[in-house]
Amino acid sequence: MKDQEHDDLWALLGRARRSDPSPFFVAKVMTAVRRTNERRVVLWRNWVRYGLPGALAGAMAVLLAHFSLFPHHTGDRRPIVVAQTEPGDLDVIADLDVVMSSEESSVWLESSVH
Repeated sequence: MKDQEHDDLWALLGRARRSDPSPFFVAKVMTAVRRTNERRVVLWRNWVRYGLPGALAGAMAVLLAHFSLFPHHTGDRRPIVVAQTEPGDLDVIADLDVVMSSEESSVWLESSVH
């Protein structure tokens, strides 16, 4: 597959000036590789030191704002109150409404307001 374009390309490449690498070429390449690796390590250390705590604080702030602005209701469930009572206390608890209504209309409460 002889092509005029390919022949011209090879002719042009044959006339190009050859350059030999400098004696310190390998050393310069290795220095550049080490610097890139050091930058990655420094970036990771800075992320762990400064970025990660900031990200965690931001996430906690978002969660706190979410739960304070949008409270989650569990419905009409009322808390269950368990109390240990003696059998004699049941009569007092049954009459508690009567006692409270008599206390509200007590003479002592009306006179203590003035």
